[in-house]
Order: sequence, then structure tokens, then C-alpha cells
Amino acid sequence: MKIRFTVDTLAIGLLLGLATTAGFIILWGESAGVQARTDVPEDGVVGPFEAITFTFSEVIDSEITSDLISIDPIHEGYLEWVDTYSMRYVPLKPFERGVTYSVKIGAGEININGREVKKAQTWEFQVREPKVAYLISENGQSGIWSMDLSGKDAKRITAEDLKVISYDVSQNGEFIIFTSINTKGGIDLWRVSRAGGDASVLMDCGFDRCTTPVIAPGDKRIAYSREAAGPSPDLPFGSPRIWVIDLESGVNGPVYEDQQILGYNPSWSPDANKLASFDGLADFINLIDLQTGEHFLFASTTGGPVTWSPDSTQFLYTTYEQNETGGRTQVRLADLSTNETITFIGEKDTYDYSYYSIAWSALPDRAVLSLRIDEERPTQALWVFDPNLLDGIIIAGDPEYTYTSPQWDPWGSALLFQQFKLKGQYNPEIGLWQSDTNLSTVFAEGILPQWLP
Repeated sequence: MKIRFTVDTLAIGLLLGLATTAGFIILWGESAGVQARTDVPEDGVVGPFEAITFTFSEVIDSEITSDLISIDPIHEGYLEWVDTYSMRYVPLKPFERGVTYSVKIGAGEININGREVKKAQTWEFQVREPKVAYLISENGQSGIWSMDLSGKDAKRITAEDLKVISYDVSQNGEFIIFTSINTKGGIDLWRVSRAGGDASVLMDCGFDRCTTPVIAPGDKRIAYSREAAGPSPDLPFGSPRIWVIDLESGVNGPVYEDQQILGYNPSWSPDANKLASFDGLADFINLIDLQTGEHFLFASTTGGPVTWSPDSTQFLYTTYEQNETGGRTQVRLADLSTNETITFIGEKDTYDYSYYSIAWSALPDRAVLSLRIDEERPTQALWVFDPNLLDGIIIAGDPEYTYTSPQWDPWGSALLFQQFKLKGQYNPEIGLWQSDTNLSTVFAEGILPQWLP
């Protein structure tokens, strides 16, 4: 017996086969449910401010899906919508060292169509130990290096043919923004990863000078100072103004429309909503609230650094005042919640302590200030103190050295600083103070230390 297949018969058979396969896939998909994953690394080691992204195989409703996501132990942070398939957990405080965290996507619905994650999933992670970034200058070149806290595994991050002028490290520790002179005589912004070897130009500033970059907490924006080139090479650069570049949108422009508002050394508040900078011609600190557009002025003649309280409601800065007993440097406290500014330290000093470098840690009760502790010596010591009590200890005070540029780690438990010996030939060194031991040690030779979380 012979069986004959016509074209129509084959077509019908093929369609039935496809329908069966499609039905099987649909039934399998229904039974398997929505697939979910995170970007937690395979080794389970993350930076202290690592944002964790949750991605689903189907379109999600953010309000419904957020109920499925949890972290243990509970940590201060928030969930934000990324796109139709993803949400992201953003920590507001650094994850603690030595703690194993679990992030979980529970079983349940993800949208109004009733699509479900059928099986709960859990991922674990811990925080990596921070490293230290610093500059080494030799033979007319300067590059960024990193080293672990044991003083080992020194590694050059930027190429030898790049001369680094200044830099800043991202809050998550994954990249560094630095400045370098270009072939036109201007200064460009560059970007390099924490691993190094992949530096690229972030902002070609042409003939302009783009300097003192500072990355906002959250790592989405960079503030920097920009000096416009003169109309011809023999004319000087313009006065510095503060610009901001958005890393996500690429939008780049001046913070102030008024070109008479100048600025240098920008400083972000911890909530990344406020930006301070120093106008050296007018002797003012300019402060702008980027959410409301409000602009504030604070008189200052020192040009010293501005440092913020952990809750972004207050900041400390220095100024120099003349009185009947002579000139005195003072530390001022600006409280944005009350619109009041007071002399915080130095109002009744018997001599000028030359307060300058100041840094508030992530802890509200811990800050550091550089000051001259001997009227007869120009050297400065470092004083770690409680801003609430104005009580503290000298953590670096050798009279042969001067100490500057203090930098707190993300937890407020350790401090990097620069130290210079003022007499004789001596290479600049980086010091490290740790609160648990209350000891200051020499960490490495170099300049401009920063934490690489």
C-alpha cells in the first residue's frame, strides 16, 4: 500500500507541528514562570556602595515587584525603577565589612497580568576591603597607583605617557576621573577603571582647562572647574567657573547662568543635591541647591575645603578675620535647616591656629581638622574630634612634619592623610590612622591619597 503526501498535506502537518511546539513552549513557560537574576558578582564580593540590579524576563510593575525584593540583614537604601524589565537597589550607607548579606527575590506576581516568579532565589555577598589610590611623580610624569591596606600589591592604574594633574574616585570605587594636559595646551577629563589599563578621554576640553573634578555621591554627575582659553594664545585664560557633566545623559554645562559667578574646588553634599565652590576673587563660597535652584553666599577668605555633615544639612568651612588682637583663622558652621551661620571654632583663640584642612566623616560625631598647635612652628597637626562636643585627640602631631589632605574611609573608621617633612630632602608620604587601634602609620610614599572602596 502506497501513501501519497500532497503539498497541502505537508503544509497542514507542518502547521500542526509548529502549533504543538508553540503550545509546549507556552505551557513550559507558564509552568516555569518568570525568570529573574541579579548582577551580584560570582565571587560575591562588592564595593561598599554597590547598587544591585534585579532583571526579569518579562515586563514588571515596579510597585508590585518591589514587594518581592528583600535584603538581610536590613540595610538603609531604596529601590528605583531602571526600565520595563529591571529594578535597582541603591544603598544610602555603605555595606558593613565582615557581614554576609543576602538579597532575595521571592515567589509572587510581578505585574497586573498575573505573571509570576515561581521559585524564590537568594544571592549572597560581602564587602571587599578598600584600597588606596595615590599619585607618584617622577621624571616629569605623574600617575595614579593603587595599593591594598597591607602596603602590598602596588599597581599603576594610568599609563606612563599620561601626566595626571588631579583626580577623584567614584563612591562605588569602580572608576576614577582624572585630568591631563592635551596637545592643545588645554586640560581634559579622563576616565579609568579601578583595574586600570583602559583610560579614555571623558571630556575633550580643547583649549580650555578642565580641572579639580569631583564625582557626586551616586556616581552619576561630575562637577569640575573650567577656565576658558583666551581669544589668542598670548592672552590669559578666563576665570574659573563650575561646570557639571551628567554621565548618563552626557549633558554638560555651567552650573550658573550668570557668568560673573566664579568657582573653584567644587564640593558635593552627601545627598548629591547641593554643590559648593569657592570664588577667590569675591572671597565667597557659592552654594547652590540643585533641586530648588536656591543660591547662597558665605564669606570666606581662605579658599579652604568645605566639608559636609552626613545628613547634608550643615557644612564647615574656614575664613580669616581681623580683630583687636590680630588676625585669626576661624571655622564656621553653616546650618541650612535654620539658615544660620556661627563661628564654630576659633572665636576666642589666643593666637592664630591656622585651621585649614577639614573633613567630616560618615559618622556625625567624628571629624578631623588640621591646625597649628605650636605658635612658634608653621607645621600643622591633625585633630580628630566630635563636632557635638568639640572634644578630641591629636592623631598626627610630630613637630618636624606638617599634615594635610585628610580623607575618611566610607565608614568613618580610618583616615588617610598627607605628611611632609619641612627640613632636609624628604619624599612626601601618606599616613594612615585607624580608630580601632588609634595608631598612625606611614602607608606609602606619594601624594594626594584617596580611598579606592
